[in-house]
Amino acid sequence: MEHLYGYEDCVSYCGFDNLPEGLEQYFALYQEDNCKYFLERSFLEEIMNKFSLPTETQKLLREAVEAVEGDDKLLYFSRFLVWDMCSARNRCDVDNYNNMTPLCLEKFGELYSFLLLLACVVPSRKLLAERGVPEHYYKDIPFQPMKPQLEKLVKGDFKVSDFPWDMNFYTCSIFLMDRFLFIPCRFGDNFTMYRNRTSEKVIALWHQGEDFRRDGQLNGINGVFDKEGVFITSWQENQDYIIANPVNPLGFVEKDTVTLLKEDWVEVLKPGDMLLALHVPSGPGYNPERLKNSMLLALEFYQKYFPELPVKGFWSESWLYDSRLSLVLDSETSNIIKVQRQFYLYPVREGDAMLRYEVFGDWKADYKTAELKTSLQKAAAAYMETGARFNNLSMIVLKEEADKTDRMPYITEDDIIRFRQIADSHLR
Repeated sequence: MEHLYGYEDCVSYCGFDNLPEGLEQYFALYQEDNCKYFLERSFLEEIMNKFSLPTETQKLLREAVEAVEGDDKLLYFSRFLVWDMCSARNRCDVDNYNNMTPLCLEKFGELYSFLLLLACVVPSRKLLAERGVPEHYYKDIPFQPMKPQLEKLVKGDFKVSDFPWDMNFYTCSIFLMDRFLFIPCRFGDNFTMYRNRTSEKVIALWHQGEDFRRDGQLNGINGVFDKEGVFITSWQENQDYIIANPVNPLGFVEKDTVTLLKEDWVEVLKPGDMLLALHVPSGPGYNPERLKNSMLLALEFYQKYFPELPVKGFWSESWLYDSRLSLVLDSETSNIIKVQRQFYLYPVREGDAMLRYEVFGDWKADYKTAELKTSLQKAAAAYMETGARFNNLSMIVLKEEADKTDRMPYITEDDIIRFRQIADSHLR
């Protein structure tokens, strides 16, 4: 369709410093609504009253919104951005959007990103209502990141600290199911999973050409390399079989290859397939029972209200999933270990920064100088003192095993024994 303004014309005029790649293709699909407002005033007033914003801050917000609406081209392009952001998560565009500052907005430019997120709330709610999603699933979602953002705003800090993450909430794209948060994503890691047609056992085979240490972690994690024991994954395939390096479900790649006969195995997950990303809010109730309940609720929700999304299962990445934690925590009593044993774990390139932040309070924390109060802090510090290091792992749970995530559907006792044999083998 013919647009009132062209894409290049809008971009050049507005002077944005940071637009997502590939945005122009979606601009071509945009259907103008001829709306003359940027942010619905009743919602803006609701926010200001709900959080008891100072008069000066209220005045600032109103003037900034009016400045956007007073510029025809900026308003036009902003309406398009709102339209696109409200649908981007269903495309599983994870990190395309970030803070944007239009030069044409002059003194309100730094505030624009926050206003853009606020402008997404009402249309996102309308889209969910049109799908028939009950209001209780999304009514309070946008307010989770809003309170700390407004507290910053009152102090004169306009920047959105984590735009891609906060966008999930302002566009009502992420949902809390019992204990965990869920949002669609695309599987993008370097392996394929198969299920045995008879036993229903699941195995992941890593793709060829990546370097691994003797302990089955990617070579170079935490800056630690294994020159002597490094191995490179291989992949041989014909019409009858696949020979490749398997991923042990405790989160490491095996050096010895296995052979899968295609007549006995069926592919169940490959790069590009759709999953539900699982996020772990802070608080009590982190246990296998709540995990299982949350996953089953999430599958039911997406099957009912987003039936067009071909969800294959669940994905997540965290320091909580590091199998090495089982070397320092009691697997019989620790919920961290009990939960990670429900997953099919696998290596990623992220080192121990997340653990340092969550356990010791800083992304670059030095365990040697940190104040050790909790048993986890003391155990982690003692382990690191030996020269060993932690790192993030990711997990997969296929939808067929969601109802078994209180019974270790992937990890066996033999896997646990094998892990203890190979853990930190590159340091010996």
